[in-house]
Amino acid sequence: MSKIFVLLCITISLGTTINFLETENSDWFYILGITASLVPLILSLFIQHVLEYHQDTFCRKCGNKLACEEIGEPVLKETSNHGDYTLTVTRHWKCRYCGNVDTREGPENIFTEKGEMLPTIHLRSIECKKCSGIGTVKEFRKPDIKEIGNKRITRRYYKCTLCGHECISESEETINRSVHACGS
Repeated sequence: MSKIFVLLCITISLGTTINFLETENSDWFYILGITASLVPLILSLFIQHVLEYHQDTFCRKCGNKLACEEIGEPVLKETSNHGDYTLTVTRHWKCRYCGNVDTREGPENIFTEKGEMLPTIHLRSIECKKCSGIGTVKEFRKPDIKEIGNKRITRRYYKCTLCGHECISESEETINRSVHACGS
C-alpha cells in the first residue's frame, strides 16, 4: 500500500507539472495538483510508521500480533576506529502472552559518519589540559559525527605533541533542516 501511495504521489505531481507546462491554466490549478500529490505521500509515511510498530510488537515465539512491549531503556553501542564509526541501538521487547524477551538491534534513525580533521591553523589556540602547552595539540584521528533528530554531535580526538596526553571533546549543534533543503 505504501509503495502504491508513493507511485500515486509521483503520478499526480508529474501529471500536474506536464499539464501546467502544456496549457495555460491558472496557478491555483498547479498549486492544487501539487497539494493533492502530497496527500498520498503523507499516507505512505503514516503506513510505514504503522508497519514498523506492528513489526516491533509482533511476538516471534508465540506469533501473537501487538503482543510485545518495550522494556527498559534502549542501549546505544558506539564503535569507532580510524576508518569507521557505527552506532547500534539495542531494544528489549517482552511478550504479554508468553513472556518471551526478544532483543533487537539496529541503527534506528541515527546518521553516523567520519568527519574531516581540522586544519592546523584552527588548533593553534587549543591548550593541552595536562602540560598547558598552547598550540601543541593535534588531531590524531578523524572525528565521529552522529545526527540524532535535529542535533549533530561531533566528537574530536586530540593528542599533545609534547606530553602525549590524549583528550576527547564533544560539541553539539542544532541542525536547521530547512537550510539544508534549500541547498545552502
